[in-house]
Amino acid sequence: MEISPESWAIIINPKSGKRKFRQQRKYLFLKLKHEGIQFESRITKFVGHATKIAKAQAEKGFKNFMVVGGDGTISEVINGIFSSKIEDTSSLKIALIPRGTGNDWGRFWGLTRNYNHSIDIFFNGKNRLIDIGKVDYKLEGEKQSHFFINSVGFGLDAEVVNITHRMKKYVGSHSFLYTIALLTAVFSYRAHKVKITAKEKTINNRMFTMNVANGCYSGGGMKQNPNALPYDGLLDSMMAKKPNFFDIINALGRLFNGKLLEHPVIESFQTQEMTINCDKNALMEADGIIVNGTSPYRISVIPNAIQMIIP
Repeated sequence: MEISPESWAIIINPKSGKRKFRQQRKYLFLKLKHEGIQFESRITKFVGHATKIAKAQAEKGFKNFMVVGGDGTISEVINGIFSSKIEDTSSLKIALIPRGTGNDWGRFWGLTRNYNHSIDIFFNGKNRLIDIGKVDYKLEGEKQSHFFINSVGFGLDAEVVNITHRMKKYVGSHSFLYTIALLTAVFSYRAHKVKITAKEKTINNRMFTMNVANGCYSGGGMKQNPNALPYDGLLDSMMAKKPNFFDIINALGRLFNGKLLEHPVIESFQTQEMTINCDKNALMEADGIIVNGTSPYRISVIPNAIQMIIP
């Protein structure tokens, strides 16, 4: 069946209450039909399912993708699109109706979990080309690539994500989980030896935490890279060297006010590409998803990679 260029592929992660989810989905579908918008919807059933759906839909001919979910879901969709056979992704379009735990990507654009507000933006917003990040690495000796829309993290950053996922099994998805996980891990985590190489800077030190960002928010509203813009063709990077107790206390207060980069243990820079060499025990996360791989990690930006509907 031929897919119309105006048709939308809708990928839905059915989190939160089932009754509320059914009501929201019904409202969305009625609005789309009322506006005469053709669409095909799929509901994810397991971790990684959105990637498989998006890849199949892209290769089927869809050029427009709506994500009803959080940072992890839109990240999976991006990985599906960019791992497909589509050569020119800049003509493709994505839209987000947030439903996730952290909603860091949506927060940058003013997209909240207010369902009606986000749907109104979908119908009345504008298109903007955005950048996408890419990580090249090896897994069991084989070359792999993982794409990210918001940020990737190492060290404590990834450990917080790891703890958050474990906590979700018991208390569900809540934005405050990232803060609890941070407080749980920050005083016990140990720094790892790392070498970071970029055209702009080389760092050879012990890494406590690191975040490489396309967008400025991470971990449910923290500003690890407060100046990051997802349309400037650059990645913003911050790395915290091994801190003492008082460094940690001082840094916690700066995580949400945009002043973290002023802290003396922080190294920061902007680049289009970098290579990170770290030991095998240093976890990596991308958009809140733990990625299994081994160093070295080559991180790069794809400028003007895809269009997004924004306010």
